[in-house]
Amino acid sequence: MALVVKPRVDLFAGEVRQLLTGPTGPVLRFVRSVARKVRTRAVLKCPVDTGRLRAAHREEVGVRSGQVYGFVENNVEYAAAVHDGTAAHVIRPRRPGGVLRFETGGQVVFTTVVHHPGTRAQPWLREAMEEVAVPAGFRLVRS
Repeated sequence: MALVVKPRVDLFAGEVRQLLTGPTGPVLRFVRSVARKVRTRAVLKCPVDTGRLRAAHREEVGVRSGQVYGFVENNVEYAAAVHDGTAAHVIRPRRPGGVLRFETGGQVVFTTVVHHPGTRAQPWLREAMEEVAVPAGFRLVRS
């Protein structure tokens, strides 16, 4: 069974929408502009190993129930673990009686259990939102 976690941070125009007129005109263009800038900044700040995480950023802007919305997200299955970090955990083989194989210090190691210390959070998406969207008058909402 696979568990898919989709970290998503939404943009809402709040006070900015009140200053501009009409949800389909200048507001929509403004939200689209900010979402594009957030996505660009997130791509630049994203940690890179294979490039898969960096390539998976997506933005969407639209109007729903008369309200302009926009969001930037990354749907790679491990995005939340990289973004939010992980706690210490135990890694065991998938099959009973199996072994884990990995390399460390140039040597191949076989074992039946690993006590992983966890990983530190690398909140590139939140940082991109704080750097671009907050100064533009948006508030951050985590869903």
